[in-house]
Amino acid sequence: GWVKSKGIEDESLDRAVHHLKRTTLNLQDVAMSVRMVPVNQTFKKMVRLVHDTSSRLSKKVRLNLLGEETEVDKTVIEQIADPLVHCVRNSIDHGLETPEERLKAGKDEMGTITLEAKHEGGEVWIVIQDDGRGLNKDKILARARERGLFSPDKEHLLTDAEIYNFIFEPGFSTAEKVTDVSGRGVGMDVVKKNIEKVKGKIRIESEAGVGSRVIFQIPLTLAIIEGMMIRVGTAKYTIPLLSIQESIRVPAENITTGPDGLEMIDVRSNFIPIVRLDDLMVRNNRVAKSGDCVVVVVEVNNKSIALLVDEILGQQQTVIKALPAIYKHSKNVSGCSILANGDVSLILDVAGIAQTLNNDYEALVSAAA
Repeated sequence: GWVKSKGIEDESLDRAVHHLKRTTLNLQDVAMSVRMVPVNQTFKKMVRLVHDTSSRLSKKVRLNLLGEETEVDKTVIEQIADPLVHCVRNSIDHGLETPEERLKAGKDEMGTITLEAKHEGGEVWIVIQDDGRGLNKDKILARARERGLFSPDKEHLLTDAEIYNFIFEPGFSTAEKVTDVSGRGVGMDVVKKNIEKVKGKIRIESEAGVGSRVIFQIPLTLAIIEGMMIRVGTAKYTIPLLSIQESIRVPAENITTGPDGLEMIDVRSNFIPIVRLDDLMVRNNRVAKSGDCVVVVVEVNNKSIALLVDEILGQQQTVIKALPAIYKHSKNVSGCSILANGDVSLILDVAGIAQTLNNDYEALVSAAA
């Protein structure tokens, strides 16, 4: 009878484990859904702000809200509320002209501010757009020159984007009179800091007389990503699924070295530059060259790169943790995750790897020149 009862015990243990697994998955879903909140609450608060600010400055402003059902990590929402307020105020205060000025310029006397949230790749973009006068490039340049933010001999090389970026420098402000409206002593440098706290980027586009846009590019979630686990030598890494186009086996003879010394791999007659993760991440535990190569093709800024790996271990949701201090400066790693068995897996930063590849490539080309 003992054998029989042992079987039953195993079965109920299996059931318990299965149940536990299911509960854990559900919990993960719940954790995700609790963390993800739509931006509409935050956007709605801007309606009042626009109304109050515009009437105080006697400007006429229409506010458009787009994509307000877009969901963002809760921590992110908390961090972007202030930057949003600041940028909307800026648009009304500095961007939009008075009704008289607008009519003179042949525009509708009512200015328009558009707030938009949308998903782009693995990011959420929050866009604040106005149809005002645009940024005053000359004034920004003069102020940057005054403050010695660039070397004079480089001035003719500055792109518009680089000039606009000066406004993120600490203490940089070009407003003639400090109004109480966009005052409160918060400069764009503080806005940038807040966005960077949630691992985001901020950029500005502007066209004289047409208007300007501020774009916050923020990671979708700080908590959990879907990733593909890979092995390189003895190390395990995670590649975010969002950046993966496909993973395939390719015969080693499909790898060619171009005249510039850059390795390419032929995937269905497309030549894609290769990154050997064993070279990049860990020296000396190189994979044998013969036979098939396992390749994960990833996409960055509409370009493909082929990552050479030893083995694909499968797909899983991972909780992202901040990087230990020793990896802080690594361009190729964006975070780490704790695997079910307690091992740590580094999360590869595909954009960083592409940048490294680019730099290597430029070095090769200039060496050959």
